[in-house]
Amino acid sequence: MSGIPVKPASRQMIWTLVHKIRRALDIDNELYFDIIWFVEKIMPQIFTDFTFAVLPNEELGKQHGKAIPDEKKIYIREDVYEGACTGNGRDRLTIAHEVGHFFMHGNASIEYCRTAPGEKLPAYRDSDWQADVFGGELLAPTYLIEGMSAEQIHECCVVSLQCANAQLRALACEKAKQ
Repeated sequence: MSGIPVKPASRQMIWTLVHKIRRALDIDNELYFDIIWFVEKIMPQIFTDFTFAVLPNEELGKQHGKAIPDEKKIYIREDVYEGACTGNGRDRLTIAHEVGHFFMHGNASIEYCRTAPGEKLPAYRDSDWQADVFGGELLAPTYLIEGMSAEQIHECCVVSLQCANAQLRALACEKAKQ
């Protein structure tokens, strides 16, 4: 991971946040989550000064997306947006990842965290790990995919096979803790 240090958040804490969002939208039992509808129609209703903008590829360069929670902005590269609109799972996850940053990583959650030389930032303190967990759960909720194959999740949730497998691994890991 290559995120910045943030307040600790467990996978369960993040899943709970995602489940609250899905429940509030009354879509907690639907496998498919329309991320474009969410950022274009729902987020502006929740946050009156929210900005979602699709920027030319040259403007964002190598960045596929960028969330600025304190300014209530999410920027997505044009090719990523187009891919998400046509059902590209990786691009859909990119947008869900940025939504995760938006909901979890305002300035209040950024923390200084010193690690020893050569030591890695713990995943639960890494902003990108947290946003990945949020995005994966938003698009392929573990409580709905239990018992499904990665291929079924890929088809029903419109996520990449990589995301589907990551969600299955996370589910197995959490089950092993119980």
